Amino acid sequence: MSNELVAKRYANALFELATEQNLVETVEHDLQVVKKEYVGNLELNKFLQHPGITKESKKSVLNDTFASISETVLNLVCLLVDRGRMSTISNLVTEYVKIANETRNIADATVYSVTEMSSEELDKIGALFASKLGKNSIRLKNEIDPSLIGGYKVRVGNRIFDGSLKNKLVRIERELIAK
Repeated sequence: MSNELVAKRYANALFELATEQNLVETVEHDLQVVKKEYVGNLELNKFLQHPGITKESKKSVLNDTFASISETVLNLVCLLVDRGRMSTISNLVTEYVKIANETRNIADATVYSVTEMSSEELDKIGALFASKLGKNSIRLKNEIDPSLIGGYKVRVGNRIFDGSLKNKLVRIERELIAK
């Protein structure tokens, strides 16, 4: 079974459990913490993937490393270790966030701009795109991309709304070449 399919199944089950316990946001936050530590900490990653280390030792290290996260997420991580599925954690987090966002009718988006945008600018862009996409709200993350020259580009899922100066210049160039 593919990692993505396994991740979807775990994410669905976890979301149902989190909904029953009224912990959807807490679980989402804790999953992000686990993903960041697992992906960003090469030593922890190697340790958890090493076949010569017992599952009990791995779970003990996880209990120490993630002592501050919810019991629900910690139990999930220990279950993933027991079943040899820690490699699915990134996909699992992505799937969980998708499910939670669909339920709350919100979307995550990335705004690419030449300079850091203020929170007011991000709020205006979020409100504009939320109404365009029929969402309650949009959670925006700002990334710097000097190649845009000016303006901004917004990525929501697999859709890109490009209002950058670079894109406008490329369109003008295509029009001039076509004539």
